[in-house]
Amino acid sequence: MVERLTRRSILAGLAANAALSAAPAQAGGGRANPDALFDDAFLFAFPIYEFARTAHAQAAATAARPQHRFNEFTHRSTLADHTSRAITTPNNDTIYSSARLDLTRGPAAVEIPDIRDRYFSVAFMNAFTDNFAYVGTRATKGAGGKFLIAGPQWRGDVPAGMRLIQSASNDVWALARLAVANEEDFQYAIALQRKIRVIDAAEPEPLAIVPASPEDPLNFVGVVNAMLGRISARRLDRLDAERFAPTGLARGSGQAALLAEPWRSAIERGLFRLRSGFTAGGTTVNGWRYADPAIGGEKASPGVRASVALSGLAALTQEESLYAKAHVDAQGDALDGKRAYRLSLTAAPPCDAFWSISLYEPDADGRLFFVENPLRRYSIGDRTAGIHREAGGGVEILLSHEPPSDESRRANWLPTPGGPFHLVFRAYLPHKELQKGKWRLPAIEPIA
Repeated sequence: MVERLTRRSILAGLAANAALSAAPAQAGGGRANPDALFDDAFLFAFPIYEFARTAHAQAAATAARPQHRFNEFTHRSTLADHTSRAITTPNNDTIYSSARLDLTRGPAAVEIPDIRDRYFSVAFMNAFTDNFAYVGTRATKGAGGKFLIAGPQWRGDVPAGMRLIQSASNDVWALARLAVANEEDFQYAIALQRKIRVIDAAEPEPLAIVPASPEDPLNFVGVVNAMLGRISARRLDRLDAERFAPTGLARGSGQAALLAEPWRSAIERGLFRLRSGFTAGGTTVNGWRYADPAIGGEKASPGVRASVALSGLAALTQEESLYAKAHVDAQGDALDGKRAYRLSLTAAPPCDAFWSISLYEPDADGRLFFVENPLRRYSIGDRTAGIHREAGGGVEILLSHEPPSDESRRANWLPTPGGPFHLVFRAYLPHKELQKGKWRLPAIEPIA
């Protein structure tokens, strides 16, 4: 049972350790650079906090939604648009099915149909925000089945006909993506989507502290400490999480030696750094920043993992989908809807499933969301209806706030907001030449 965490209990830790915050850093001692330790602790903790915050937003019981939604799939049977603001940087390529699994009291049984006529994936993500297992087009050749999703402490017999998927945390996000070809394809895709379901699960044991704001150090550390109590101790040992104990991060404890002011400063510094984008640690070519090859997986660095948690939560690993992001043009100037631009692809991006380029507007917190526009168009890709293609399969995309005067160019128009915007490129099931950087996107050219 997770210890009930209260603001009073955390404040008690503050009072007991006030002297530590006032103590000077000592050369050669363990606190030679206390800011660096808090900064590292923030990068470690932020993805865990965001996992908990979004899980609570999606599945916890509220006054408006008295019945919780843990351990069940909810299906979004429309493509994401400008009203989709629960998760940063959504795609406009697939319909989603999402289940926040709480395995504290036992495993959950999940059933997934065989789907071989389109791209699909069901990614299982742990509380570190690592995709640790997949079912789908690439991972299982389109085969589904029945799967037992279990937490780190579970030991038991796997029922006949089921395959075990074991997580390093008792909290798992199962996120399914199904490609939709066109409007006529929607009803069949939705019928497939509805067959993805949780067929058995124990009652959840939700966190005793509600994630309110990562900028509140009491709430931030309290939530992360509660989450650490639901994570494999072996995995925490591998990450050397114990080194953060002087900052107040302690597995499952509500009596953390929390230092409010150092944490407040570390959170402020950390969020400022993360707002540079979700591909920290990647490679920039022609103004496009390609995601770090370890994105979405256990080998990602704390900085990459934290950047993804802020502005690309639930990003897939590179063999499933490759990402690149641009917020500057060929001259290095910030993309802004006050100007018009063109992006000229001379050939189709090399991938086995499909590709798209989506347009987002950044909010004050650095999260990215679609922009309302008269076409209700939020991305352009190889499946965009009516798109004009050049010889050899290339595409010229027009980016502007106002519609093009030439009616024939509207087919390739991606509307921008009146101010700053970002572009995100996705290639699902990318070829090796794309994964290894042998194929690159061209720069975004401003139109005079």
